[in-house]
Amino acid sequence: MIVGSLILLSQLVSLPAPALDRVDDWQVEARAGLDKAVEYLMAHQEEDGAFGHWRNPLSPDDKNWMVPEQHLAFQVAITGISCVTLMDLGAGLPEGGEEALERALDNICEKGRRKRIDNWDTDNLWGYVYVLEAVARALAEPESRFGSERRARLRHLGEDLIVTLGNYQSPDGGWAYYDNRPYTRRPTWGTSFVTASLLLIFEQCESVELEVPDKIQERGLRALRRTRLPNGAYDYNIAPIQSTRNLLSINQIKGSLCRIQVGNLALRRCGSDGEVTEGNMVTGLEQLIRHHKFISLSRGRIYPHEAYYANSGYFFYYGHYYAADVIEELNPELRQAWWPQLTEKILETQEEDGSMWDYAFFSYHRIYGTAWSASILAKALADKGALETKDLEMIPPQSEEESASEKTPQKLR
Repeated sequence: MIVGSLILLSQLVSLPAPALDRVDDWQVEARAGLDKAVEYLMAHQEEDGAFGHWRNPLSPDDKNWMVPEQHLAFQVAITGISCVTLMDLGAGLPEGGEEALERALDNICEKGRRKRIDNWDTDNLWGYVYVLEAVARALAEPESRFGSERRARLRHLGEDLIVTLGNYQSPDGGWAYYDNRPYTRRPTWGTSFVTASLLLIFEQCESVELEVPDKIQERGLRALRRTRLPNGAYDYNIAPIQSTRNLLSINQIKGSLCRIQVGNLALRRCGSDGEVTEGNMVTGLEQLIRHHKFISLSRGRIYPHEAYYANSGYFFYYGHYYAADVIEELNPELRQAWWPQLTEKILETQEEDGSMWDYAFFSYHRIYGTAWSASILAKALADKGALETKDLEMIPPQSEEESASEKTPQKLR
């Protein structure tokens, strides 16, 4: 019986993954998934226009988040993320979507200036980051959209947040969401990925005449450059001289899969010409797909950094969100080859109600996971510049063993 079971198991593992023979195959699936995701998101907006809430704690780790200001910061950050998603939908914004977006923008205008939470806890920075992204995106819309009064409020909010972020930049040039001893008014810790996200948002701000001091951007760029390791990974932490600590853990390629995407993108857009080439970006995407099981296996884990290579569940959609922007930087042939691969990784996590999530966290997780996923799908479907070809070469193909070992249940909770 044992032998028979082993034979059956080997047959199951050796089944080839279904191929996408036509461009339309992935587009149809992506459209269906996007519609379900947007429906879920629209159905879960709060009465005051916010997205996400502190109700329904699910995880044992939730007991560590009991300070009211923490939740106000998380909620406004996720509301900012949702605003960007609704704008990413473009002409595909559903009925009632414009009103929902305006209510969400009004919410961040009112609640976007969060206070520091504690001496060690600066999670309020997440609010600054994604509220500022929403502000820059909204101001980039046509002048007639959102109304002059709301646009003026958004611009004033953006100016305030840029000043605040200047005060939160660490002495080493980066930004993070906690502080180390000795606790000071200007936090002393910085991370590569928060810094990279902000550099990208500052670029958006400049495009809508929200001035970001050159000194802030230059210091952030130098800090990010120091975290780029010879193996292509990005160090988690920013330091004057990067340490060899964690090179076999979170700073390995397999622990840096999501940071590689945002780091490469920030240096490509904000750095020097040729600093990150198209080849570097393709290599980063190849690493994400080839080693995807390590980030996939972290999805749904209860505690931070408990998966292989110290991956956390909440890395998942963050990394894929920026991977979509990396794909947009590629030439049309490469974009057409990469969109099906990225959307497949997103769609396999979608649940029956249309939501996606990676890390159980009160009622926030299904909102930000669904919002970022919807943005990815919307960008893929909107890319009309990618060449239409029926014979897609999926690069790089996963081995059957890798594909089988990566599969995780869609319904994690």
